[in-house]
Amino acid sequence: MYKVRVLQEINDRLDAEYYNPAALSTLKKMETKGTVTTFGDLVDEGYRVVYHGTDSINGLKDSEVLPFLSPTQIDANGSINFEDADKLPLYYKDQYPKGLGKAGEILVEVKGNVSKVGIVPSAFPKNLMISGSLYKATLNPRRVDSHYVLAFLKSKHGQILKNRLTSNTIINYIAKDALYSIPVIELKEKAQKYIGDKVRQAEQLRAWAKSIQLKVSELLPSYINEIQRYKAKCYRAKDIIPERLDSLFYHPDYSGLESKMKAKGCKRLGLITKQVKDAWNKKKAEAFEYYEIGGLDITTGQVLSATTPTAGAPSRAKTKVQQGDVLVSTVRPNRKNIGFIVDNVAHSEMVATSGFSVLRFSSLTQAAFYHAWLRTDDATAQLMRWNSGSAYPAIDDDVPLNIIIPDFEKTFVDNWGQKLLDAHFAYVYAKMLTEAAKTLVEALIEGQLTEQQLIQAQQALEDGENSLDQAILSKLSAEGYAIEGATPLFSDVDELYSLLEEAAQAEAEE
Repeated sequence: MYKVRVLQEINDRLDAEYYNPAALSTLKKMETKGTVTTFGDLVDEGYRVVYHGTDSINGLKDSEVLPFLSPTQIDANGSINFEDADKLPLYYKDQYPKGLGKAGEILVEVKGNVSKVGIVPSAFPKNLMISGSLYKATLNPRRVDSHYVLAFLKSKHGQILKNRLTSNTIINYIAKDALYSIPVIELKEKAQKYIGDKVRQAEQLRAWAKSIQLKVSELLPSYINEIQRYKAKCYRAKDIIPERLDSLFYHPDYSGLESKMKAKGCKRLGLITKQVKDAWNKKKAEAFEYYEIGGLDITTGQVLSATTPTAGAPSRAKTKVQQGDVLVSTVRPNRKNIGFIVDNVAHSEMVATSGFSVLRFSSLTQAAFYHAWLRTDDATAQLMRWNSGSAYPAIDDDVPLNIIIPDFEKTFVDNWGQKLLDAHFAYVYAKMLTEAAKTLVEALIEGQLTEQQLIQAQQALEDGENSLDQAILSKLSAEGYAIEGATPLFSDVDELYSLLEEAAQAEAEE
């Protein structure tokens, strides 16, 4: 609850939210830190497509559909997951040509949650259509760095200034005129570039990590696709095991996959890993890091934790876990819900839900490699063979130990395991860099950092010197900038630089 007496001209807004104290305070701070312009003044071309509806794609081939990007595929950090985009008939590109995405366009959610912001990267799917819930804008490159604007709009100050412009009491909506009126600090070019480069580096790391995972998926064998699928409705099983008397367990596709893998050379997964069922210490801290199935990112394969109070901990919070553990969901294994723990938390316990079977390998590289293999079709088929659920697929927690894996060469596992581990860390640093860009904007507005400091750091980087950049990065934390006693956002800046160098080299070689 607040009360504000507006002394200046009210214009066309009579709603109280528009004049909330946080927004008015942000505006005053911005005016003292640099030139304030509007989002609309920076736009060269902008458009929001209104579609007649979404036609069915039933019966259409892959060549007859196109990807349809909505806010759902943009995460909280502005990263876009094109793989989960919906599909529309190909003729939409001719009916709605202005709906086609362009590299560098900034995408602002203007309908619904109105919190998502992203940028179409340089590499994106052909004929990408943009949802009408997103406003697509090409910014003037002579005046502004679009990646800086992304960081500004994602900052807490940018969100405050954007959210106060919503209208409609049922579904939030930001009209074009309102969107164009959002105030933006127009920093000098090098200051914008310093912040914008953090977002670009995040994009580069994500793209590199994704390319590694894609290469590995292409290198790993797919024996399920080499066997001849059984199409008849009835079949006979030669060998019956006492544990399974259900007919589906003996389906020829499953037995064919098993025979194929044994012919190529294989062994039980349980020979190289162990299942962990360690209890956790509820007295260690007032909160713990809780790993649930809902925290699993299917795109990266990582499972993220939620800080949870120890008092009243969920009954399913059972198993103490650590960095490098592989979590296999015992519910709906057909969805490839296999998670990798990349976190290394020292101040509190790390605990997984009982809905995961926790596997621990001898090294992080081995864990990263077999995490990737467990997401293959061969692994999924074997897990599903042991399905014991009725309402939905489910397996016992010891099933992962009993499936068979190809007998990979150790050098192959070590080599690609290290690359996959680097990919996992790259995803983590990408998230940190996006957070860093937002925090830099916030620190600038709050007066904790000056525009001149950013300019000097950027100039030094262009001259091949990163000490000023290191000094700035070392002061960033989840709590803000230069917060005494806060845990640094980047615990190892040298590792960040190393990954960025590898990503840049990989990009140059493509």
